[in-house]
Amino acid sequence: MSVLKRIGVNTENILVFENTYFSLFLYLVCDDNWKRRDFLIFGDRIAPATLTRLRKYANVLQQSEQFMPKPMPRIKHGVRHYFGRKRAQKSLFEQYDLCIGNVREINNWTIKVPRIQIEDGISTRNALVKGDRNRGILGLLLLKEPEKMAKIDRFVMAEQIKHPLDKFASKIEWVDFFALWEQKSIADKADILDVLDVDVAQFNEIDVNYSILFTQAWSEITEGYSEQDKVAGYQQLVKELKIDETRLVIKPHPKEKTDYSRYFPKAIILKPSFPSELMPLLNVRVDKVVSVASTACACFKGFANEIVYVRAPEYFAFPRKLADHLNQLNL
Repeated sequence: MSVLKRIGVNTENILVFENTYFSLFLYLVCDDNWKRRDFLIFGDRIAPATLTRLRKYANVLQQSEQFMPKPMPRIKHGVRHYFGRKRAQKSLFEQYDLCIGNVREINNWTIKVPRIQIEDGISTRNALVKGDRNRGILGLLLLKEPEKMAKIDRFVMAEQIKHPLDKFASKIEWVDFFALWEQKSIADKADILDVLDVDVAQFNEIDVNYSILFTQAWSEITEGYSEQDKVAGYQQLVKELKIDETRLVIKPHPKEKTDYSRYFPKAIILKPSFPSELMPLLNVRVDKVVSVASTACACFKGFANEIVYVRAPEYFAFPRKLADHLNQLNL
């Protein structure tokens, strides 16, 4: 039985709403009929080139271009435009019987369509255990969801959740995506990997003698922090861990603009579009998995000899506020 049938989906009139490669990948794996769906891609984590690849197989709504890189305009850029976009979003979503994907980002309380969340990693997991923040009266006035998780009917999770809040516990469906992937035909796997622009041959040489560095978009999202400081930090990190560059694999974050091949010319540089969580499904086993604080490392439990989170060592020269935040993370 397919995952959607197992959780009670009985309609074909479905909108897929996605903004991360991880959640998109999980959705493609759990819906045998994904090629029949309408896709609305939003945000700045999925590259426009992915829309072109996805359109080879399924209908990608033209509104995706409008929802990228930001799904909604800021109200300070025009009140009429802001509320007009919110009304247009409601009109679009309510053409469907169900919305599935990273639906906690719908963020419009006027939309009544039923929702199924495909997890997007640590954000969904934390919210199931700790709850969502309440936006209060201002959020309501701006037509934002008071609590993003409140209207979600089911949660499809790749990891079992320990001690979820009572209000979510009965809605959680754990899926063994490893087993689900293995059940796919060679042709089905190839189509999904093509959407994500994954070259499986690139992984043939990666074995337990290699280490993976998950980089993050610190210079892109942190005011006053330079690419040079970020790269120098990663170079020192690789040196301290005594990782041979010829045995180094670098996985950039989708938001990054850094060309790591300039700084690590002997390393294997993966495409940012590649979902990190897919590597264990391809039976990639390595020596070390390293990052400042990337939650992608968690997917390598059982597939790496060591997982290293360095947080904020001095040689990264992070601004003090960011360094304090990183050092307080419970990873």
